Parts: sequence; structure tokens; C-alpha cells
Amino acid sequence: MKALLISPSYPDTFWSLRHAIQFSQAKALFPPLGLLTVASMLPAGWPKKVVDLNVEPLTDDHLGWADTVFISAMTIQSDSVDEVVRRCKERGLKIVAGGPHFSRWPEGYKDVDHTVIGEAEEIMPALLQDLEHGRAKLVYRAEKFPELAGTPPPSWGLVNLANYLNASAQFSRGCPFTCEFCDVVLLFGRRPRYKSVAQIIAELDGLYKAGWRGEVMFVDDNFIGNPGKAKELLSAIVGWQEERDYPFEFFTQASLNLAENQEMLSLLSRTGFKRIFIGIETTFTESLEECHKFQNKDQDLIEAVRTLQRAGMEVMGGFIVGFDADPPTIFDDIVRLIQSAGIPRAMIGLLSAPPGTPLWHRLEKEGRLLGWPNGDNSMSTGALNIVPKMGREKLVTGYKSMAERLYEPKAYFERVLTFFANHRPNGRRHRRLPTAGEIKSLLAILWTLGVRDSGRRAFWNFLAQVILKYRHLFTEAIFTAACSHHFHIISRRFINEAK
Repeated sequence: MKALLISPSYPDTFWSLRHAIQFSQAKALFPPLGLLTVASMLPAGWPKKVVDLNVEPLTDDHLGWADTVFISAMTIQSDSVDEVVRRCKERGLKIVAGGPHFSRWPEGYKDVDHTVIGEAEEIMPALLQDLEHGRAKLVYRAEKFPELAGTPPPSWGLVNLANYLNASAQFSRGCPFTCEFCDVVLLFGRRPRYKSVAQIIAELDGLYKAGWRGEVMFVDDNFIGNPGKAKELLSAIVGWQEERDYPFEFFTQASLNLAENQEMLSLLSRTGFKRIFIGIETTFTESLEECHKFQNKDQDLIEAVRTLQRAGMEVMGGFIVGFDADPPTIFDDIVRLIQSAGIPRAMIGLLSAPPGTPLWHRLEKEGRLLGWPNGDNSMSTGALNIVPKMGREKLVTGYKSMAERLYEPKAYFERVLTFFANHRPNGRRHRRLPTAGEIKSLLAILWTLGVRDSGRRAFWNFLAQVILKYRHLFTEAIFTAACSHHFHIISRRFINEAK
């Protein structure tokens, strides 16, 4: 059976980095890790092709080749999902669909032949057997959260890694915290489940043998959910990196209490972690209590961020406005924190209630739900599916003011310089001569940000400061400048379009 695995396209969002990626040789941010893992679960004798619509179009030749189509998607990809499903149905192809978006449809997704609800490890053996015997059911539902010991490594050979800015890996699923607005526990459970150290080392070996050299994101929702497990893995990766002269740099997501664990910070630094995404959410204690983000209470937020920066990592912060307890000053308070702490890439979002979360159920009882969110709560009002206590107009107006202030070039570059002043690189980034492609990217960035953009004066002032004070961070400065170009475009578009 010929299996065509399709990853629908993502819209142009805050985290797509599309306008920054254009300066590189890459075409998309990440390869479709989940889909490539599913590909490894399919029978070895099945011919397989992967089409990532973020890299290439879906052609009639692709559809003509296939017997069965496998689709995995998140809600933010829903427009592309609908188009892919329509084209597949027109060709009479059988469609198997799973992932977070499809898992929200207990009776099966419209026009999809076989919907997988939950994680694939438990479901795939029965599904594949039923497909081969022509008796596959409409819905396959996982009854539990599977252990990950049997999860195979991704089939990297099915994609061209040169098309991606970053590679990815997954160590765990699940999160021990129960934030009211988050659907991670709903999707993956509260008890984190882990691959073995040997599994992860094998996956890194696979990436290395496939020719990857660069950044790898551990996509875990909370990499330090079990600190002991995380330390065991990091200790093993340190040795793996040293043996190969540090071919990879890493980044991931973690909770703010990471700043209190010096042993973990030391291991992350020695391993080569350079970035960490932290859900800071808000500066207001009552709002943290409201959303059950108790792990962030009683923290000196600025000092916690600086602790992580001194450990060699850039902090990418997540922030949310729209909590019932938010005071009128919340917009100014969060902007002030972001600027003072030096968080260049700060994802500010409107509070959204994903279906099935505690927040969804609470607001449903209060009659304050407005339908389903679109999956994009940053620089977009499409995820605002609640009636906020402060009023929609006041919330959106305050949110727009945050976007305008934070992603104006001068403010952005000031944050980068604040970060650089606190940053202590881990010293494991090896200097080498730039490639022709990297020189081409640099020239494109200098031309676009330094000549064409309206913020060119702020850019050149920033670059002068980098050359004078932080020459050792020049490569990082250019990358963060490219990101500023993307964020400025996204924020201006939102500000001009938001009602």
C-alpha cells in the first residue's frame, strides 16, 4: 500500500518566522516530527512519501501515486487541512487523520475516512491490520496514554533536512502542572512519560548521520517535568556532544522554576542549550492564582530571567492578557517587565479557552464562551473565544498597544542589548569561516533592515553597539535582527487589521 503522508501548511504567524527564514536557505522552521514518527510505524514494505506543504505544494502527481493518505495537524493548520481533505476526496483516496486537531472530534472528522483520537502508539497496530484487510473503522480512540519505550525514531530519510531552519526531537509527553488555560494535560496527561536515554541518543545519531548540523529543539511541553530524568539525559548528551565536537545546539520549553536548579542549569549549559521558552504569563499574582500557575508565584521574574541568561540561554517568554483578575495596568506592567528583563522574543497572547480545558468548562458554565479558537493567540484576535471581564474593546486596545510598543524596532533592539549585557555564552560554539550561503544571508539582512526598512536607523545603532561591545555575539545579533523583521511585519499587520 502506497502511503502519502501530508503535513498541512501553517499560516503566517508569530512563530512561523516566515519573514526571517526568507534570509536563509531554509524554507520552513521545523520538519513534521509527528508525521515522520508515524511514518516509522508503518509497515516496512509500504512505499512512503512525505509532502510538507510548508516546503512544497501538493501536486496531482503526489495524489495519483498514493493509495492512502495520512494527515497530522494542529488546529492552526485547519484551513490547509480542509483544502487537503477536499483534494484527496476528489481523487477517491482513503484518508487517515490524527494529531491534536483531529483528536477534538469524538465522532470523527467530516470527510475523513478514519480519524485517530489520541496518541498513535496504542492505535497503529489495529489500524494498520484493519486497513490491510479492508475493514478499518471510522474512529480509533486511544484508551490510555502510552509509554514511549516502543516509539520508533523519526524517518528522517523521507524529508530533505536542508529545507528546515531547525531539527526537532521529543523526550517526553505530558506535564505535571495544571494551568487552567492549557490543553497539554488534556492531550498528553499530567504524568510525564519518557523515552529512554538510549532512544534519544539513537535519534541524535540518526540526525547526525543524515547530515544535520545546527539547532535541535526538544519539543517537550516541559523538559524538566521530571528533573531526575532530564539530568540523566543531559549527562548522556554532554558526552555525545564532546565526542563529535558539539555538532548541535539545543533549545526547549520549561517551567520558570528551572532558574532555581543550578545543577540543571550547569548541565544545560554544558550540553549546548542556547534558548529556552518559559511560560511567564503575567506579572500579577492574582492572575497567576486564577489560572493555577502556582509555580510562577513568589518569583522575582526579572532575576529568574537573568539567571537563565547568565547560564548561557536566551529566554523566550510567553505572556497572556485577559485574565479576570488582570488590573488596568497589566499591559504597561508586562511591557515594562519584558523590556527590563531583556526578552527579545516575547510572545504576547490573548487569553484563549481551548475545548475541554478547565477554563473552557468554567466559562461555559458562566455563559462566556464564544465558540472555538483558531489556534493562534499571538498577534491575532481569532483565538479570543471568551467574553473578557475587562471588555473586549479594552482588552484588544491594550493588547494592540503592547504589540506596537514591543515590536517597534528601537524597543526590540534595546531588549536584545539588555539580553547581551546579561548573557554568558556557554563557550562551546566553535568559530569557523562563514559559508557562501551565510554571507548571502548576511548581505540580504543588511540590505533589508539597513536600507529598505523604516527602522534602519535603530538597526544600524544596534549593530554599532554589537560591534563595540558584543562582537563575540555578532552571529546571534544578526539572527535576532532577522527575527525582528518578521515580528515587526506580523505586529504591524495585526495592529492595522484588528478591530
